[in-house]
Formats: sequence, structure tokens, C-alpha cells
Amino acid sequence: MYYDKDIVKEGTSSLYEVCSEVKLPLSKDEIECLDGLLEYLIVSENEELCQKYNIRPGVGIAAPQVGVNKRMFAINCNDFLSKDNKKYFYTFINPKIIERSKSEIYLPNGEGCLSVVRDTEGLVTPRSKKITIKALSYDYSTKKIKNITMALEGYPAIVFQHEYDHLDGILYTSKMYKPEDLKNAEPLFEIDEE
Repeated sequence: MYYDKDIVKEGTSSLYEVCSEVKLPLSKDEIECLDGLLEYLIVSENEELCQKYNIRPGVGIAAPQVGVNKRMFAINCNDFLSKDNKKYFYTFINPKIIERSKSEIYLPNGEGCLSVVRDTEGLVTPRSKKITIKALSYDYSTKKIKNITMALEGYPAIVFQHEYDHLDGILYTSKMYKPEDLKNAEPLFEIDEE
């Protein structure tokens, strides 16, 4: 598993580099990286374990955030706005976004990142509300790789796009805007100001 000391922090040059495609078969190091990314996300769901291991909670983490300049990342999030609260627990290897909706959304309380340890003000450039992606996915339980194509919408789409940016050396902090700049996008949810 990775710990806070293993997370590459904002300002480190490697975070701003475009990552290399992953060649199959996966190397032992690549498998260990994917396992570590998933384990981090699993452990970070538990507040007691976050305190025990001194890690920050996260819903996604990309290989370049742990010093591996390869096109792979993991997500572990729920679509909390859907009726069934569907869980998305995946690794993505060499992902591609093959379709994007014209409608855009943003998180009204902003995005965060395990590599950014400072407070940030502002919102992130609107992201596509719906995306269709293709990738290889490494199954943590079976240790096998499969081709996947899936549609993501709302929060899981935002999480995917955030992690996908990491593969191109982009941190969300370079995409910050003020609320008045987001006129054509809708918030993913409304914040009650009471």
C-alpha cells in the first residue's frame, strides 16, 4: 500500500509530464503499483485507518501520483446521486475517452487532490456530464486484465476526468475558475447555504 510519504506533491516536475502507454503483459512493478493504488483507496474509506496510517481519504489516484509515469489509475467512488448509489471500483490502463456530452457540470464545492496539500479557492473548469470510455482494467480479485467500455455520468465521470488529466500532466489547480466564469455549466448538486 502507498502512504502519504509516497504521494508525489504539487510542484514536483514529474506530475506535469505526459505518461507513457502501458505495454502488455504487465510487469511485476506495474501490478504492484495497481494493487497499491487500489489498496490506498480501500483503506482511505475508513476514517480510523486513515488516522492509523496518516493518509488522506481519496476516491481516485493515478500512477504518476506515486512516481510511476504510466497511463493507469484507480477509482473507488459511489454515484451518490443515483437511486442505487452504484459503486465504481476500477483500475484503468491506457484509458481513452471516446465520447463526451456537450452538457457540462462541476462540483460546486470544488475538487481536491491527494497531490495538493494546500487549500484552493475556486471551481474547476466544467467537465463533461457524460463520457464513454475504453480501457483495459485490472481486476484486483482475479488478477486478470480485460477490455472494458463503459458510460460514466455525473460524479463518477468527474472523478474519471480528474484522474485522466493526471496522465497528461494536468493538475486541477491549473483549471481553476471563479463561479461567475461557469455560466454554461450546471453544478452537480446544490449547496444549501443555511
